[in-house]
Amino acid sequence: MVLLSIAACSDSGVQLSGADTQPVSGVAPNENSSTPGTNVTTPPATNVSATTGSLTIDAAARDASRFLMQATFGPRESDIQEYLRIGTDAWFEQQFNAPVSRTYAYTRANSNGSNREARHEIWWNNVLDGSDQLRQRIAFALSQIFVVSDVDRVLANRQFGMADYYDMLAENAFGNYRELLEQVTLHPAMGVYLTHIRSEKANPALNIRPDENYAREVLQLFSTGLNLLQLNGELVLQGNTPVPVYTQTDVEEFARVFTGWNYATATRFDSVSIAVSDFETPMVPVDEFHDFGEKRLLNGMVLPAGQSPRQDLEMALDNIFNHPNVGPFFSRLMIQRLVTSNPSPDYISRVASVFNDNGAGQRGDLQALVRAILTDSEARTLSIADTENFGKVREPVIRLAHVWRALNAVPGPQSGGVHRHADLSLERLDELTGQAVMRSPSVFNFYQPDTPISPSDTLVAPEIQITTEVNSARVHTNFHHQLYRFTTDTDLGTDNPRVTLVNLDRPASLAADTSDLIDWLDLVFFAGAMPDSLRANITSVIRPLSSNTSGRFARAQDALFLAFSSPSFSVQR
Repeated sequence: MVLLSIAACSDSGVQLSGADTQPVSGVAPNENSSTPGTNVTTPPATNVSATTGSLTIDAAARDASRFLMQATFGPRESDIQEYLRIGTDAWFEQQFNAPVSRTYAYTRANSNGSNREARHEIWWNNVLDGSDQLRQRIAFALSQIFVVSDVDRVLANRQFGMADYYDMLAENAFGNYRELLEQVTLHPAMGVYLTHIRSEKANPALNIRPDENYAREVLQLFSTGLNLLQLNGELVLQGNTPVPVYTQTDVEEFARVFTGWNYATATRFDSVSIAVSDFETPMVPVDEFHDFGEKRLLNGMVLPAGQSPRQDLEMALDNIFNHPNVGPFFSRLMIQRLVTSNPSPDYISRVASVFNDNGAGQRGDLQALVRAILTDSEARTLSIADTENFGKVREPVIRLAHVWRALNAVPGPQSGGVHRHADLSLERLDELTGQAVMRSPSVFNFYQPDTPISPSDTLVAPEIQITTEVNSARVHTNFHHQLYRFTTDTDLGTDNPRVTLVNLDRPASLAADTSDLIDWLDLVFFAGAMPDSLRANITSVIRPLSSNTSGRFARAQDALFLAFSSPSFSVQR
């Protein structure tokens, strides 16, 4: 069973500081199974020395680390210090106002449109070093809800459009859900992926019917879900039977809404000559192919006959947006992507209420929604009633990003300033871990939100769907390669000088005292939730190593590898 518990070490603080060291290789045995430690409540105190910049490891620091694990691609020690210095409100304002890190311009300049390396290169540079960490974390979450994937044959050769689609998600991350839904609907990448681009009104004589693909998935996956929900996300039942949100007839009516939309620069509705720019410009309506008849949508709403394609689309999206299911359905998906796979009904209810009304009468305010998710009492406390049910399996992409960020990774000396995985280039990361950015196998993402931990379990763990034995072994092998071959202190020799290098100076500087090193690992990589058994295993391996300069480096290598290959590191508490 996957560990989904919150554990924390004692509240005693440890003052950390250190100096640079030189390397030596270490030996890294495997970790045994982990057990949870002691649960603590984290008070909102700050503990940063203004004179030395060193960090006191205590309850406040651990809570800051945990918050940043949920809100970013993983904290650096300096991020924890900054968060403690400025506080939660200032941190949010800083993130909401940070410039958007985009992918399109770099992809356009460094790809022929078919080569996908550039899109992944700039994405990784942004999430590792961009100042808009929260925006990028939200955009990544949105990319797994409003899914398009270049596994699709057409999109595989339209990397400019894929980059533009991701930037659209990032730009709307703190906007309004209704505006985001419209931009998603009209983006050519989505039009191609869910096949509503060039959908035509019915013509029985030619056996033509409106395409139902987007009409179905915009309801099922992007907005309402299949069945009626209470505000807290629980099913509305008639007897013991769930109540469907929509019927096949409803899908057919929405399909009629989405007829008559084409590429912006296409000269003909059925043209096979598609300019690359068509995948970056919102689709445009073509009256000739739109169904102008009356349409009956959700909750009895009727679109009158004779409306333009755009009027139909606007009213249909309003109809979806205002459905009461959208708040709890979308809120649960976002909570799962950021905080926990099994949010309580009360947690969902509180967040959905903010979606319904941000306090100023506005529905769908994503900035307010994000703040509500991350500051909710259930997200912030470590003493919730049932810690075994809390947390989430960490996505492979976020886990790798956290390692690179926390160890101040830099591109290899011959990398051209871009990051490269130790075993595969980043656009092929899905072959190693089961996940790469916008490379999901279907519109259902890499994993479905209701995937159970085991067939007999009531708890869900979506990411467990790609946590296979093979993927886990490959990831652990990669971490070994990274730590023992590709560091800023390692003589690369004949190794690949394009591979990203991690900096182990900070953990090595602490390794003279094994407790200091493990406390730092616990803070930066586990937010204070390292199990006692893992702490004991690491101690038993590294304590016999020398505490001289080279021995401290070996201690750091072994401690990091044991930590990264542990089951506990695969869980965000």
